[in-house]
Amino acid sequence: MNPTLRKVVRAAVLTINTPLARGRAKRAFAVAPRPFKLEIGGLSPREGWVVTNVNAVTRNYLDATSPWPLEAGAVSHVYSDNVIEHLTLEATRRMLREAHRCLVPGGVIRLITPDVRAHVEMYLSGEPALEDAAARHYRNLGLVVEHPIDVLRIPIGAFGHHEGYVFDFETLRIELESAGFTDVVRTPTGASDRPELSGLDVRTSEGGAQLAVEATRS
Repeated sequence: MNPTLRKVVRAAVLTINTPLARGRAKRAFAVAPRPFKLEIGGLSPREGWVVTNVNAVTRNYLDATSPWPLEAGAVSHVYSDNVIEHLTLEATRRMLREAHRCLVPGGVIRLITPDVRAHVEMYLSGEPALEDAAARHYRNLGLVVEHPIDVLRIPIGAFGHHEGYVFDFETLRIELESAGFTDVVRTPTGASDRPELSGLDVRTSEGGAQLAVEATRS
């Protein structure tokens, strides 16, 4: 499809679907047993979770950067994979504050986002960076990876991340703690000590390029 036509079609679908998806989300939230598990930015149904997004074809629409239509303590787990790097820092802060408000005490948030520090270290390694798992992943996506600088350029300049805010662990830890979370820890991608959060991540073939962080609502 012509890119211009695709943009027009997407805008039309978004306009039609969004109010319907808001209504579906409202009903899904109403009937979900408390506390329930909430995914932000999900693309596919996930058993046991209410999965939300803001894309044109989402079933359940939730703008996680605005006040959530949920009461305090409604949620046991929040999961979001490769979303926050598309948001401004202030928008991410609003999302984290709402997650903290809506989680039960002891509830957990898990965030996956590109690790900028890891990409810097790959870049500084020089030529070996071109054979790193992340470089192979980016090539498989059709991106140009010819020089070490490309493994640093891509997580910042590709996928629309230049309009958002990118993170390393220390920066994300500070933001989570500022939102009220405690026990901020880094975990391997695809793995968690909490069964509800283990095996959810889809980006597990990029080596250490992805940052997986969990934090607790005290």
